[in-house]
Amino acid sequence: MGVTLEQARVIAERFLAQFSTSERPLALYPEPDDEGWSFVFEWNTKRYYRTRDTSDSVGPGSGPIVVVKSSRDVWMLASAPSFDVQLAEYAERNNIRSQGEQARS
Repeated sequence: MGVTLEQARVIAERFLAQFSTSERPLALYPEPDDEGWSFVFEWNTKRYYRTRDTSDSVGPGSGPIVVVKSSRDVWMLASAPSFDVQLAEYAERNNIRSQGEQARS
């Protein structure tokens, strides 16, 4: 059985904590994207959530955090290629099918 949203959030928070500092604490956005086989959590600085000032935001190059439901693998998307391409490449490398393909099988 795959991870629940709550379990995935804990996994993503622990992963994000590796990059967070007391001077610049980081936080996940409230709702992740559900890709069927993974949850994708966007994140930013806690200060940005309060101010919405781009000067408080994490700059380009730091992508969302992916938690794979079946394996609990966790990793961060890069800024390029597109997130969709990176997700598709990961799924292909790891023989993960989309929910639509699984339903047709």
